[in-house]
Amino acid sequence: MKNFVPTSIALAGLVLLAASATPIHAQCAAPKYVSGVWKANDGGTYHLHAIGSTIWWVGMSGDDGRSWTNVFKGTRNGNIIDGEWADVRGQAWGHGTLKLRISGTTFMEKIDGTGSGFGGIRWGRGGCNDTQGNPG
Repeated sequence: MKNFVPTSIALAGLVLLAASATPIHAQCAAPKYVSGVWKANDGGTYHLHAIGSTIWWVGMSGDDGRSWTNVFKGTRNGNIIDGEWADVRGQAWGHGTLKLRISGTTFMEKIDGTGSGFGGIRWGRGGCNDTQGNPG
């Protein structure tokens, strides 16, 4: 019986260590709904709205959109969103395409795109802290 307590504590420690080694966003399930506020690694806030498989957003810089604002319209197919974006405020006036992958209840990442001036690569919305650069 003397060895039971230390063995149990050691086993619990190994379980916790193994769980913490898993990337945070891998522990989350794919979201059913993407509508809501997302924060990106470019410092912007993105307001997403899904109507069926169509995804709309307005993205604004961290200064309430004074530096830049963009819009996006895309189509969701499973966990992939393909669409087009355009700046509507700012000096760059960029535009192009984006391909995004949703992975986790609160994580989205850019996997392809065209155009210049779009800075967002990772988006998150609470819980998983995925905008901080989890590699995926």
